[in-house]
Amino acid sequence: MTKKQVSPARFLHWYHWLVVFASLLLTVTAWKISDNQIQAKRAALFKAQSELLLTQISERMSHYEIALKAGAAAVQTYSLQTPASDWKTFSDTLNISESYPGINGIGIIYHIPKSELDSFLIQQRKTRPNFAIHPQQQEQAYWPITYIEPVEHNMKAVGLDMAFEHNRFSAAKKARDTASTQITAPIVLVQDAKKTPGFLQFIPFYDTSEITSLAQRQTHFVGLVYAPFIMYKLMEGTLQQSNRQIVFSIFDGKDNLYDELTESNHHYDDKPLFSKTVTLNMYGRPWTFHIQSALSFRTSTHSSQPLIILGSGILIDALLLFIFVTLTRAQNSAMAIANQITHSLAIKEEYYRHIIESAPCGIIITSDEGVIEQINPQTKSLFGYTDDELIGKKIEMLVPSRFQPNHPQHRNSFHKNPSHRQMGIGREIFGMTKSGYEFPAEIGIAQFKDGNDLKVLATIIDMAEHVKITEELKRSNKELNDFAYVASHDLKAPLRGIMQLSCWIEEDIIEFANEETKENLSLLKSRTARLESLLEDLLSYSRVGRKGGEIQRANVHELVLNIFDLQPSSENISMTCDITLPEINTPIAPLETIFRNLIGNAIKHKGEGKLMIDVSGQEHITHYQFSVADNGVGIDPKYHQQIFELFKTLRPRDDVEGSGMGLSIIKKLLDYHKGEINVISDGISGTCFTFTWPKIL
Repeated sequence: MTKKQVSPARFLHWYHWLVVFASLLLTVTAWKISDNQIQAKRAALFKAQSELLLTQISERMSHYEIALKAGAAAVQTYSLQTPASDWKTFSDTLNISESYPGINGIGIIYHIPKSELDSFLIQQRKTRPNFAIHPQQQEQAYWPITYIEPVEHNMKAVGLDMAFEHNRFSAAKKARDTASTQITAPIVLVQDAKKTPGFLQFIPFYDTSEITSLAQRQTHFVGLVYAPFIMYKLMEGTLQQSNRQIVFSIFDGKDNLYDELTESNHHYDDKPLFSKTVTLNMYGRPWTFHIQSALSFRTSTHSSQPLIILGSGILIDALLLFIFVTLTRAQNSAMAIANQITHSLAIKEEYYRHIIESAPCGIIITSDEGVIEQINPQTKSLFGYTDDELIGKKIEMLVPSRFQPNHPQHRNSFHKNPSHRQMGIGREIFGMTKSGYEFPAEIGIAQFKDGNDLKVLATIIDMAEHVKITEELKRSNKELNDFAYVASHDLKAPLRGIMQLSCWIEEDIIEFANEETKENLSLLKSRTARLESLLEDLLSYSRVGRKGGEIQRANVHELVLNIFDLQPSSENISMTCDITLPEINTPIAPLETIFRNLIGNAIKHKGEGKLMIDVSGQEHITHYQFSVADNGVGIDPKYHQQIFELFKTLRPRDDVEGSGMGLSIIKKLLDYHKGEINVISDGISGTCFTFTWPKIL
């Protein structure tokens, strides 16, 4: 039987639909407001960047004007007929290439009546023999560019007469007649090989300060300080496209001075978001700026926020519908789940209660102020109190009286760093029963939250039996070590006597003893020597840990070489030592014992052929690592753990002299000094022992 589909509308009330409609209306409103805000921010940004562009250009022109005025003031102050060398000094002082980027140079134009032309030329040719005025013209006076710096880039302009061309001449005369800064209409500078648009800027200077009238200005006029500009260089020195998000063009009337509004400009946007036209009066010339937003402006100001708001709002409306339907249909299921969770929590609470009550150690739960709130049966058995005698009391009542004053301080320290840890690490801890009996304890503490309240759970274990067993083990180990020491020490004297007697007997019967008797005497001496070696090793083994050894400066490389030199020499045995460590601080005796036993073992088990021993060492942050490798008979991997046991040898005692304790002594020394040893061998050829040795700073 197919389940009947129910329309979502059946589950919704009128107020559900009201919420959905209000949410949709709010979404559309937020989308519209966001879109308007984005557009307003874009317009404000375009306006700000446009105003910044105009301000930068105006300020830059004012900057150049200040330089020209400084030149005019210098000429009027010191000498109206300034020598070329003085003008070069003035230009170098300005450092125009660095301080005035975009300017093509700075120079002086003198006004020369025809009657004074010859004397003017004679004066200039004293220092510049090739100076000449060009081109020829029919005016009553000459306006030649007399000086310009830097002259290397402006040589073609030297001697150029402003009267030869209308735009130059009219601007020059206007500057003279108004006693103000003027610029020319667009011109092409003679020094510009590209023949691009440019202009000149003029500042007049006079031989008197009385120039209030036009007649006075024309009468006392001496010349002009001027600067030539190539328009694209001026813009490159003033602006950088990477720092702006607008492009523009500049027109002087109908003449194009500068143009970025071309398809060849990769910043150009053929469908700009914003554009505007502004005309500025630039020192007597109308400069018209056509400004529009660049492609970078469109990219950087693009915002998906309105669409995100609209899409998110519609999605939220859909989710609201889904939630309303789902919540209505799931209401009964939610109640059932809540009941199930409540039942589950009750079961878990019972489960944890059983764990606490059946724990083999005492468990106490206290508040953060140390007030006992809950205990388990083992706590009552351990301390001898009832529930009523402990619940609500301070935890200090379970601490011996001599420790009670400091216990709150320890509790506060734990609350500041509430990590799970054993209490009282580094000091002895005791508990006190109701009868006043004190017992050593191990206490673990942990902090947890019960709602908004902090609680502390403490576990208590009676360590009295453990301490008793530990002390007994320490005593037994000491007695065993003492016995091994005494036994090995006291047995050495009788063994030496047996050895001496064997030698005397051998001397007495050497002439008439048969071969079997001689072999038996040799075997007696050999095994007596082996027993003496065994006792010596047993004595060394028992001494490990009795004295840590005096810390000394040691050269490990020399130590290893000395040990090898004391071994039985043979042409078939060689050693290399690759230890380049500096002198180290270490107990020398145990380290020397380890190297001597490892090198001696390699020699004892060398096998057939030439034995090569390689000793190496490396320094690490906390320890040194040494290796002793040989090409001897090797050790089967299945014996790698057994070889460190007492009296363990892998070959018959009569084949190889040794007690079987060398590696055991090494292992015990390294255990005492917190070092480790490992063996690498395939059991066929070669063995490498690697051990670590602590670094003492």
